[in-house]
Amino acid sequence: MKALKSTGKSAAANDVAQARNDLLAERLFDYQRRNGLSDEQLGKKLASSGTYVSRFRNHSAENPFMGDLVKFEVAIEQLLLREELMQGDDEALSEEGFCVSEMWSFLQLVHNQRQMGVGYGPAGRGKTSAARLYAQRHSTTIYLHVWTWTASRDRFAAELARAAGVRRMRNESLFAALARVLKDADRLLIVDNAQRLTEGTRRFLADFYDATRNPIALIGNPEIVRQFERNEQHGSRLGRCVDVTHISDRKTTVLHLLRSYLPAAATDATVQKTALDLLTRDKGGAARAVKMNLRLAQRLLKSGTLSPGEAMQLARTQLQHQEAA
Repeated sequence: MKALKSTGKSAAANDVAQARNDLLAERLFDYQRRNGLSDEQLGKKLASSGTYVSRFRNHSAENPFMGDLVKFEVAIEQLLLREELMQGDDEALSEEGFCVSEMWSFLQLVHNQRQMGVGYGPAGRGKTSAARLYAQRHSTTIYLHVWTWTASRDRFAAELARAAGVRRMRNESLFAALARVLKDADRLLIVDNAQRLTEGTRRFLADFYDATRNPIALIGNPEIVRQFERNEQHGSRLGRCVDVTHISDRKTTVLHLLRSYLPAAATDATVQKTALDLLTRDKGGAARAVKMNLRLAQRLLKSGTLSPGEAMQLARTQLQHQEAA
């Protein structure tokens, strides 16, 4: 890697500015655009700040990065690797294992009692996959995943209309059309990542529920309950609020993950034990932590020098070091 010459105080201190890894920068800022992150939000993911993200973006011979560039790029590589390993939902998820049983019981109750309920729990237990699977199995269900760019009231309403197949009549507002079509329609609306909703969207959902009595299941972090309870009227609309992330069958969950992400070791007892131990010990990520280990182990196996068990142990060690860094 070619070094950039520094001037002034840095040169006097015999410091040489390192050239930025432009390919890594391109990957980082592509990730930032795809996820709609501000510099400050991206900086937090890197255990840094928005200032350092901006410095990294503008790094040049004339405007060198102020700080430890090597350390910052290592943090970027670790972030991108973690995100890559977490990609991919369990589209072939069966109705056994993970938190499918808990999630489905919650969704069925909300639907039957026509409530606005909240299903929450830590990330990585399979909430999204279980909710999507329910929507696939129940054709009248409307499933919406909230992104940062669809969290505002108007964008959310447009997404809801698209997913529900709602069209406006002449001179009719979109909100009136949604209320007209979905009033007493008894179509369960699943809102995933609901903690991202803006206050305006939460007000809209409360009014939408009052106007239509359509069942609504809000899925995400426990923060959802607190967000609604900040407004007494909104909080009063919430019915069932429960942790839906209990994994009822750990062995089935591990076997599914092995078949999906490390098929070469699906019947390897050592790998099964390691994955089951990780699933049992992990207090937050659970299934996601196992998935990340298996995906990294699959990459390591391509070297051709490791057994599945060795690859799994090495993957676990590498990810533990990343967490400790």
